[in-house]
Amino acid sequence: MTIVDVAGKERAPERTRARLLDAAKHLFAGHGLHGVAVADIAKRAKVSVGMINHHFGGKVELYRACLDEFADIRLRALDRFLAPPESREEMLVRLKLLVAELLDVHLAHPDVVAILLRDVNSAEIWGPELERKLYEFTPRLARFFAQGKKLGMLREDVDPIVVASIIYMSLSALLQADSHRLRVSRTSLRDENTRTKLVAQLLDVVLYGALPGRT
Repeated sequence: MTIVDVAGKERAPERTRARLLDAAKHLFAGHGLHGVAVADIAKRAKVSVGMINHHFGGKVELYRACLDEFADIRLRALDRFLAPPESREEMLVRLKLLVAELLDVHLAHPDVVAILLRDVNSAEIWGPELERKLYEFTPRLARFFAQGKKLGMLREDVDPIVVASIIYMSLSALLQADSHRLRVSRTSLRDENTRTKLVAQLLDVVLYGALPGRT
């Protein structure tokens, strides 16, 4: 019994921290950093207000922790898939896997995505380190394309940062339009077949163009 009690005590702080993160994500997504009081977060998480300072140091730090966790997940995806490609076929496979995984990550964290969309023009509240992590996708993908370009996988006149930026913005647009897509066409990125088709089409259009006869 003693061992169980000790284990329970060790897990209690982790559970409290997780409840605070879940509550904060939901409230920040709906009302923004400045529209949420620490009392609201504590009430939703069913803990005392003091737990916010204890675990995070304050409301701003809790807000950043919500985004930092998400940023780390995205960076790990980049680490897994953006090794230097050795062939054009490998480059395309890595891109498809990466884009599919990133869509899965964003769909699994709708509150965090809502926070990012709400605060995209107020990035100063993120702080420089968090901002760097959140915007690491485009430069990392650009370096991936630059490595491929050295091996002749991209046209000489193509700037890797342009291709990376187009893919990043296309991903964002697909996610933002998903609720509209569901209402209009009854399809959603949450459906695996739809997601697979859209990922393949996105990369095909970005890399090869949409006009017939283009190579």
